[in-house]
Amino acid sequence: MSDEWVSSLTPSQKEDLLVRALAELRKSRDRLNQTPNNSSRPPSSRAPWESTRIEAGAVACTGTAPMTVYAAAAKGADAPSPLPASTTSPGKSGKSGIRKAGKQVGAKGFGRTQKLAYTEQSDWHPDSCAGCGQPLSQDGATAYTAWDAIDIADKLAGQAGLLLRVTRHTLYTGSCSCGHVTRATHHVAPDDPFWDKVALGQWRLIGPRLAGAIVFLALRMRLSRARIREFFIELFDLQLSTGVLDETIREAGRAVAPLEDEMVLDIEQAVLLHADETPWKESGQPFWLWVFVASHTTVFFICSRGLEILSNVLTAKFAGNLMTDGYQAYRHLGRRLRCWAHLIRKCQGLIDSTDARVARAGKDMHEVLCRLMEAIYAARCAQGQPVGALASIHATDIACLRTLCERHRDHGNDKLRALAREFLLDWDVILRQVSEPQLPLTNNAAEQALRHWVIARRISMGTRSEAGTRAFALLASVIETCRKRSASSWTYIADVIAAARRGLAVPALPAIPVGV
Repeated sequence: MSDEWVSSLTPSQKEDLLVRALAELRKSRDRLNQTPNNSSRPPSSRAPWESTRIEAGAVACTGTAPMTVYAAAAKGADAPSPLPASTTSPGKSGKSGIRKAGKQVGAKGFGRTQKLAYTEQSDWHPDSCAGCGQPLSQDGATAYTAWDAIDIADKLAGQAGLLLRVTRHTLYTGSCSCGHVTRATHHVAPDDPFWDKVALGQWRLIGPRLAGAIVFLALRMRLSRARIREFFIELFDLQLSTGVLDETIREAGRAVAPLEDEMVLDIEQAVLLHADETPWKESGQPFWLWVFVASHTTVFFICSRGLEILSNVLTAKFAGNLMTDGYQAYRHLGRRLRCWAHLIRKCQGLIDSTDARVARAGKDMHEVLCRLMEAIYAARCAQGQPVGALASIHATDIACLRTLCERHRDHGNDKLRALAREFLLDWDVILRQVSEPQLPLTNNAAEQALRHWVIARRISMGTRSEAGTRAFALLASVIETCRKRSASSWTYIADVIAAARRGLAVPALPAIPVGV
């Protein structure tokens, strides 16, 4: 349906065409205007910058349009305030709003009601007098407090399945001849401003191995807190509250936090690095989940979609090849690679255009890219081919692609013009694989690393607090890194939690398998 064809129509034919075009336009506009508020589309289909926390009653009462929250330039930077943290119901104050998530101020609390018989006992005695420093005897010691810890018992040889154990930890006081009374104490990590209200210490109901299992179920198995509660009740007759589960996951995030520097160091030393990003929401505010994938390490960050994260992760120490999509934030980095799969999809979008000339241009670009891809794959199988030989052999195809881009860089179609300019802007980067065919053609490694967590985002709708967001990114990084190194993420995270609770240095990341 070109302009020339429309001009050749008679007035009656043009009128008929206009009527049909208006009907199609109405259908298209109705389809574009569908939202989770007026159709069966899921909330996850919203654009990243649209708020998901919309109270229908508030809109109906006030007559105002839904509120939109815009992304901050970076965490901590000035940005529009989020939706109200706490409100009251219309019946109490006459005002409507959005209730803060979680337990409300003034709500009646409740304690643990399930009583478990302990199977093991651990006595804690003070070693020396806190006053004079003399060794203390356990004779005559008095117990002053205790707590029970539930954990997964170590497996015996030939044992299948898991066995829970309950240990009663009892703390004693000891009296010294100097008259001073000393109490045995458990380790408690000092407050950390980056982990507000996230405690880390030995006095815990959930033992390290059970905590590692909870993290595994929540992140790797993508189970909600309610499903995890159901899991332990059905299989182990163990009642754990949602608060305990959430507290355990955030504590695990704080425990593995020291490993972030080690993982970032591995990223900086990578010969080939894949990077990508996808939308993420924290308490309704839009951020981005970034991933950086090396051969044996994967690191996730949740922050804004800006240059700050790239500057912090990919410092001047990084000298490897970086595979990305066409996002402009990457363009200041050297030794870049462009994902050809993204370019081919854009060409396919032009082929599907209703404008015949645009479709033809897209088809010509698509054919050139496909011929070059086949040549690159063939060159990888060939042995002893000189560097740059492929570029010389296919110089005609490369010149044809350049001519197509130059011809359409000012075309009236937005998509064709944008793709032509994208090729010209990143010409040397896009065609690096032609000169170096051993380099990858796609960013599949990063997209595959994100896929599991994108599904988790659709299930959970993101995170609800800054501590929860940070814990999620850290634990996801450790889990994916363990999987890349053929190590059990459950047992490793359990070991890290056990060390962190005692105030010891956390174990190093699992070793890279020999020969991999």
